[in-house]
Amino acid sequence: MNKLKPVGHLQIFKLYEDGTEELHFDEQNVITSGMGVGLAHLFAVSGGSTISDFQILNFGVGTGGTLGENAYGYWTYKLATPLTQAQISTSGSEVLVEELYPIENGQVGASTKALIRIPYSNIQKVRPTTIRFNLILDRNTANNLSTNIDEVGLFMRNPRGLNTPSPILVAYRPFTGLKKTSTFSLIFKWTITF
Repeated sequence: MNKLKPVGHLQIFKLYEDGTEELHFDEQNVITSGMGVGLAHLFAVSGGSTISDFQILNFGVGTGGTLGENAYGYWTYKLATPLTQAQISTSGSEVLVEELYPIENGQVGASTKALIRIPYSNIQKVRPTTIRFNLILDRNTANNLSTNIDEVGLFMRNPRGLNTPSPILVAYRPFTGLKKTSTFSLIFKWTITF
């Protein structure tokens, strides 16, 4: 019997208006226990009733990431300090922000979190068992925050199949912080292999 052992890799680029790309970060990420929860619902034919319930369709960014041994791992279930809708949707922003109640530590959260919708056009199958998510914070998104952006997470849309989608964190990575400005777009190229 084959065991499913998903792994992930994250590259973060600054993309300038002239087309120049600058690599900011390039390392493995952590697949969280939320992936196991979502896949357990899928394989048990419980929870969600449509394939989109089990797709990774949202991501979040934050300012509370901590690098270092044992600072994060498979047990991570939320971003430490997620950005709010107002922080993400700065003037001219082109991202779609949804206020959702994510599942956190086994329970649907009591307050909404601002999560960015991933367009289907930004999800690519690159090998039979590998998917790449191209997550974009355009030039006009999440600019001039008082602290650096330093964490990102991928969310499965609605594995429990609730009436109001309640996503769950399935992959997470803190990274070397950066100050987002209107001089560049931030591109997260996140590859998950099953």
